[in-house]
Formats: sequence, structure tokens, C-alpha cells
Amino acid sequence: AAAVYFGGGEPTLREDLPSLARAARKLGYRVIGVKTHGLRLCYPEYVEKLLQAGVRRFSVPVWGHAPEVHDRLARTEGAFEMLEMGVKHVLDFGGEVEADVLLTTRTVPHLRELVGRFADIGVRGFQMWLFCLFGSGQAEPELLPTLTRAGRAVAAAAPDWKRRRLRVSTTHIPACFLPGHEGLYARVAEQGLVIITPGGAFPAEDSPFEAGRKTAKCAGCVRYRRCAGVRLEYLERFSDREIRPVRR
Repeated sequence: AAAVYFGGGEPTLREDLPSLARAARKLGYRVIGVKTHGLRLCYPEYVEKLLQAGVRRFSVPVWGHAPEVHDRLARTEGAFEMLEMGVKHVLDFGGEVEADVLLTTRTVPHLRELVGRFADIGVRGFQMWLFCLFGSGQAEPELLPTLTRAGRAVAAAAPDWKRRRLRVSTTHIPACFLPGHEGLYARVAEQGLVIITPGGAFPAEDSPFEAGRKTAKCAGCVRYRRCAGVRLEYLERFSDREIRPVRR
């Protein structure tokens, strides 16, 4: 393994996180990252401490285009403001930031605005995540948008992202929902990512947030082998009626 990301839960709750980063650097990892909700990054001295320890990349979740949308899902008033401040601190100190954009029925209509806001700050990488009904998400099924709606929003904004030289990708919206921009989809299995927990380890593609299923409608798709399919809980809610295999 050449890269390691500390995630959670929330890894910045651990006071030994800088020590863990230093240990990873000593072990020879070329890339050391942290997946965090970003609240503690609003303290510049903490960001500086992590960077000095060897952390170079920060992955942060963006759950809304506006404070009231993000804060509601974060269940923390002021979370959006703190996140935005933290991202600026990381970039000011020379670190890298990738935004995990959560696609919900509330964010999809404002996708261009959302990405543009963080791109204007200096974020260059964006990963599109589809709201998941696994775990706590099952309490709010209305937040899950259709793949057709999410895919159209991503495809519509893609030319602008290309013009701005932003790195945008998704493991959650299959290529058949991204007409003309099929290259934005990448199967998580191609990343060679292993998730390590206190109870063991497993490939990322086995995670309920990533594991998908292909249906009979996928037959004949030219991207069949490089597609993970559609998540099971999505199929249970919307069926496979939207799937249209890619023929070219």
C-alpha cells in the first residue's frame, strides 16, 4: 500500500492523530490523508500540526450548497461555516482538499452552485456520492434522488467543470446515467482500496455504500465489466426501470 487515509467516525476526535500520521510517514506511506467532517480544521494551529505530522490530503463532506441545508444533515448549527473555514486553512497552509459532495434531492438542483463555491476557494477535486438509505439514511428516504435526475445534473455541469480543470468523479452514478460524460464514472474496485476496522478488513467494493447489483436490463452494455451496478437499496426503492445500457 502506498497511501493511507484515517477515517471514522471522526478521526480528529483522537488526540493521537498527529502521532498516527507521523508513524505512517515513518513506515513509508507516500500519501497520508484524513477523512473528516472538517469542524476541527477551523482551528489553524490544529491544521498546521497535522500538516507538520505528514498529512497532505483532506477529504471533507459537503452536504449542502447553503448553510441551512448542510447544517441540517450535520445536525450541527454552524457546521457549514466551520467546514468552509477549515478548507481555507488547509489550502492556505499548502494542503490538498477533496470534497465528497452528497447528492440528495436538496443538493442536486444546486450542484453547479455547490461545486463552484468550493472551487472558488481553491478545491480542485470532487467526488460525487449518492445519498444512501443504509444506516441512518433510511429515516429520510425522500432525500434519495433518482439516478436519472442526479446523472443529468452532473452531466449538465460537467462542461463547466472541465473548463475549470476540476477533477470530478463518481463511483455511485453508473455510466449509463451520464450520457456524453461516461468517463466520470469509475468502479471503486479499480482503486484497490481496503477498509481496515478494529474488527478486520475488507475491500471497499464490499461496503454497503458501494456494493451494487446488475439487473437483466444491464445485459449488452459495453461497460458491463467495468460497472458495479446499482446499489441494492436503490433498486428496492426505485426498481431498475431507469437503466438503459450503453451500446457504444
